[in-house]
Amino acid sequence: MLAASNAGIGIALLALLAAPATAAGSNAQAGNSQQPGPLDQFVTEALHANLSLAGQRLAERSAAAEVREARGAYLPSLTVESRYSRLEGLPNVGDLLNPAYAALNQLTGTSRFPTNLDITLPQAQDSRLHLVQPLFNVEIGAGVAAARARHDGQRLQLAAAARQIAAAVEIAYLEFASARRVEDIYDATLKVVEENERVAERLVTAGRATPDALYRARAERSDVEQQLAEAREQRLAAARSLNRILQRPLDAPPEEIPDTALDFPLDISADAAVAHALAAREELGAVDAAARTVDAGRRAATAAWLPSVALDAEYGLQGKDLRFGRNTGYWMASLVVSWNLVNGGRDAARREALGFQADRARTERRDLEQTIALDVRNAYEAAVTARAGIATADARLEAARRTFELVRRRYEEGVASPFEFVDARTTFTSAELNRVLTAHRYAIRRVVLERVAALRDITF
Repeated sequence: MLAASNAGIGIALLALLAAPATAAGSNAQAGNSQQPGPLDQFVTEALHANLSLAGQRLAERSAAAEVREARGAYLPSLTVESRYSRLEGLPNVGDLLNPAYAALNQLTGTSRFPTNLDITLPQAQDSRLHLVQPLFNVEIGAGVAAARARHDGQRLQLAAAARQIAAAVEIAYLEFASARRVEDIYDATLKVVEENERVAERLVTAGRATPDALYRARAERSDVEQQLAEAREQRLAAARSLNRILQRPLDAPPEEIPDTALDFPLDISADAAVAHALAAREELGAVDAAARTVDAGRRAATAAWLPSVALDAEYGLQGKDLRFGRNTGYWMASLVVSWNLVNGGRDAARREALGFQADRARTERRDLEQTIALDVRNAYEAAVTARAGIATADARLEAARRTFELVRRRYEEGVASPFEFVDARTTFTSAELNRVLTAHRYAIRRVVLERVAALRDITF
């Protein structure tokens, strides 16, 4: 009965993650598009709902806005300025000009020159439109390049975080599935030990067994009940962890994937996995983006040695009050050249420091490449070893199952002792648990390989 109810346990876990990983491995080797996998529904939901990933997405949008801000430096800026002041005690230019103009009028016998000028400097009212348009400024271009590189780095960090979330939700489901299967095993085992208790009671009543056999059967039932309660608690905890990643209600029951949909092998080589990781891991791209940011900073430091050219135009109104008329306004247009000739060597020092930072970023990239290659090979060997252990677990389970069936028939006939029955039942249960955990271990390691080798296509 126990064997029949759990004959397929572990087969599902063997393939729980191989579906998306197999498709990704084929993609790495042959360039085919990734096929839908059984865990894709959870991955898609997590990528859209997870709060930590939402924070990374906001950071990426902020970096994109900074790129637009940097580009805006190329465009003209137009400002409006207006000032109205109450003036006291300022010299009046009219006090100097009015007597001179009056003398000129006497000499010429005319009244061509005004003698009632009332001019104070500064004017009581001053309003202007000020336009500045950069024409040549290398530092602006360097700023745009730096902003783009930072945006690329943030976008790649978002993708790396998404890959982590995808692996986390896959592992969370596998842990839930494993806990559920373990609970099924103990639930089926409880039925067996309950039946064993009834058999022991009949044998004692018939005088074919001593009372200690019944006490031993009751102890076995209590032990399995305790293990079943612990397995149920672990299943509920695993379900809550999965729901936490998916942003679902913590006590919501997760969907169960049909066992028939989960049967995929491990069909990617170690070299192909390493090559795919070095070509697709977002962390490497983020380091490259950081190096480009530093290079843009070096160009900005170099630009400080070059002149900048801008068009500066102004239209304004000055007087005692704000008044529009043909003769009340003025305009001015200038071509402004600015050249920083000496600033104490600060720009040269900044450029040198950024050069060291660029060398450091490239050194970190080489180190990261080696670390990724090591992680991929370790993950690959771990997955291969775990998958090979499934065949051994199958053989162990089959031998334990047959032994238990033989001992159980002999025990029901009163031939085998309670100790033999308990030992056979414990060995069988242990073999079933080992089969589930071995398959679960393979699936987890397959997820790790999928993550470190970047085998899953991340789209969100």
